[in-house]
Amino acid sequence: MKQFLNNYFGFNKQQRNGLMILLIICGFLFLVRVIMPFSKNDKSIALYTIPEFARANDSSNNKNDSATTIKNNLFVFNPNNVSLNELLQLGFSEKAAKVFLNFRNKGFVFKKKEDLKKVYGISEKLYLKLESYILIQEKTTNIKTNTESTSRLIKTKIVIELNAADSLQLESLNGIGPSYAKRILKYRTMLGGFISKEQLLEVYGFNEELYNKIKDQITINQNSIVKLNLKYDDFKTINKHPYFSYEVTKQLFNTRRKVQITPEILKEVINNEDLFNKLIRYVEFD
Repeated sequence: MKQFLNNYFGFNKQQRNGLMILLIICGFLFLVRVIMPFSKNDKSIALYTIPEFARANDSSNNKNDSATTIKNNLFVFNPNNVSLNELLQLGFSEKAAKVFLNFRNKGFVFKKKEDLKKVYGISEKLYLKLESYILIQEKTTNIKTNTESTSRLIKTKIVIELNAADSLQLESLNGIGPSYAKRILKYRTMLGGFISKEQLLEVYGFNEELYNKIKDQITINQNSIVKLNLKYDDFKTINKHPYFSYEVTKQLFNTRRKVQITPEILKEVINNEDLFNKLIRYVEFD
């Protein structure tokens, strides 16, 4: 080798020695590269399995966290009004939750905690988990019924004066809500006040059934009636009254230009005895 290097490359002794060392090192590294894959022991293999072991531990922790979350999702509930979504949160399967609701919808009322065991699909394990969270308010229905009865009793006994009542007083009457109260007040203003109870039937939407419900709860004070003055009031004021049509008002003013209006003349102008008998109580002639 030395002779070969010296003949062909002209290396001196020092250069030849350096090159020989380099070749020896390269040969050693090549042997290591070839031999190492066959010399791995069990310990080196175990290193590759560590990530999987770690993932297994993480998975176990996640399961524990999930169980803790489910436990923390439990809450106090009343089986007589709990919803589908709440049942699912409490740990019911969707099928068991629907069976539970169907059972309740058929009229069953839960009176004690143990009644939950009567529902098909609720296991002993699920019941024991939920037992301390069950709250049944036994008196809820009775309280509601008593409140409604008291309300009906109060409405039956109350008596109001129709021409002085406000909307709240009107709404205290049986069957009268905000809408009817508003219509009654509006019509009362247009009339100048009610003269008889039966005039409520002239209110838009009012019927005999509703009238019969409240007729014994109202009184009429005719002294508060606001009357029209047929001698001085203008066309617009008189025409606003529900009993004065535009044509009657027009004819009345044509007559008023010629003569002073009297009850007789008014009756002639109206030409309707029933209407005259209602209207005469809302007018004055001086």
